[in-house]
Amino acid sequence: MSYSRKKIWSLLLVGLLSEAVGFVLIKRGLSEVPSFSGHSLRSLSFLLPVLTSPQVLVGTAFEALHFGVLMELLSVSDVSYIIPLTSIGYVLTPLSALFFLQEKIPTLRWAGIFLVCAGVAAVSLSDRSGKDHSAASRSDMDAVSS
Repeated sequence: MSYSRKKIWSLLLVGLLSEAVGFVLIKRGLSEVPSFSGHSLRSLSFLLPVLTSPQVLVGTAFEALHFGVLMELLSVSDVSYIIPLTSIGYVLTPLSALFFLQEKIPTLRWAGIFLVCAGVAAVSLSDRSGKDHSAASRSDMDAVSS
């Protein structure tokens, strides 16, 4: 099975948005439960509020959706193409934290995020060669060459 670039980018966007939403919800949920610090790992009772927090649970579901989308993308395309593109999440997640959690993000961190974007652009532009990144095309080529 082969996906068009448009479908790959659409799935990628769904996955990355679900990742960003998941992180924001998990952070909000963790902010509302008692802190882990000072608890002994011998007593797991401090985990109960975390495991029953609706925001943590919904956030975890969004993270699971992200992982499912990632598995789908990896099943139809090259790892060396998909994984660098997922680093767009390094932009979406801080933006989500900025707007929804009012986090302060230092200039140096934004500069690092910009460098990540430059790398994503380079990977994305490498696709302009017209190369088919689908796993199916590689297995077809392997069958022809043997």
